[in-house]
Amino acid sequence: MKQEQHFTGTREWACKTVNVCLGCSHDCAYCYAKSMAIRFGRATAESWQHQSPLPRKATHTLRGKPTRVMFPSSHDITPECLDICMEALRHLLDHDHTVLVVSKPHVSCIQEICMRFAPFRERLQFRFTIGSADNTTLKTWEPNAPSYEERLGSLDLALASNYRTSISCEPMLDTRVEDVVTAVNSSVTDTIWIGVMNGVRSRLTINKASPEVQKRGDELMQQCSVEYIRDLHARLKDNPKVRWKDSIKKMLGGTTY
Repeated sequence: MKQEQHFTGTREWACKTVNVCLGCSHDCAYCYAKSMAIRFGRATAESWQHQSPLPRKATHTLRGKPTRVMFPSSHDITPECLDICMEALRHLLDHDHTVLVVSKPHVSCIQEICMRFAPFRERLQFRFTIGSADNTTLKTWEPNAPSYEERLGSLDLALASNYRTSISCEPMLDTRVEDVVTAVNSSVTDTIWIGVMNGVRSRLTINKASPEVQKRGDELMQQCSVEYIRDLHARLKDNPKVRWKDSIKKMLGGTTY
């Protein structure tokens, strides 16, 4: 009997990931890619926010068998790197890949993508990250990323342009994730993913987060207790669009929901 596979991390969403920049101007305090780049000497905590395009990556990406690709995974699609991101998307779609565009979205970037790749709607899906409905909270954790309102506007734009839409509430940045679910539910055609912040202390330390942000991280860990997650699951389990990331499945005993 073939054993069931249980994927974690980005593999829950796509078989492959593609990136065309080093660094990200959003400079999120909890960023895994930033912590790894610092650990392996590819960037510093200070240099990470200065996004550097890697031009060769855009045209030498996944030329093999068509598969489902997450783009990007270690940086975001920002106005300053939009051109190279558009080139990478064109390359992926021209080679028959199915693309999951994951972003804390800028309306200007999403508008350009929607217009340029309209013929590929069936193979391009958006997944926008919204970890809180509170702009103060978003600013604390994701200092240079778009506001809550701009992310909702991007979602509505993608939906109006007849693209498939989905949301990532990973990581949850507070305990009011239900506010996000309520706000986006009618504009999501696919799924709403919920997950907790992983490796909080180590990532914040490596990324040189401020003492205030590190304190907020400790508070968030306490708030997102097993008891809270169980209650959250009980309240949202009947929503057919909600999915639980591996971080939450582990907290609930590894059960697949």
